Amino acid sequence: MRNKKLLLNYMICKILTMIKRIAFITLWISILLSCRVVLVPEYSAKLEEDIAKTAKATDKLYIDLLDAAPAKRGYDNYKERYADIEADINAIRLKNEARNKNEDFLVIIDNLKNGFTEAKKYHKDNNTLADGEIMAYQATLAGLWKPLYLGERSLKINDKK
Repeated sequence: MRNKKLLLNYMICKILTMIKRIAFITLWISILLSCRVVLVPEYSAKLEEDIAKTAKATDKLYIDLLDAAPAKRGYDNYKERYADIEADINAIRLKNEARNKNEDFLVIIDNLKNGFTEAKKYHKDNNTLADGEIMAYQATLAGLWKPLYLGERSLKINDKK
């Protein structure tokens, strides 16, 4: 009888130990599956819209410059549009500064701002632009807008997961 009690106690201890192990493993699996490490900022539909709108305004500026007669391409005819676009780029930068985990976007925006400022300064210093210069700046600036826009769009895709 005593052996049966010992055997029964032994079996109960083994079962309890196994239940504890299963509970511990289940708890760890639950914790690991429920954790989400976020290394990028959250998606902002308004910011995506602002980026698209300002990129479009930049492109339209250079399209209009190409359409204008060379004599009407003077910097003074376009300085307000340059100022509006530059102010929009600054606003996009400010909105990005306010977001967490956004260092990569700030580098992209700084590159864009530097490229735009260089194009504006060149136009101001030379007062007019040749067709080739307009096309070169249009392509360069489009190339600088693209990673910013695609980066924001990728956050949208990432946010859905």
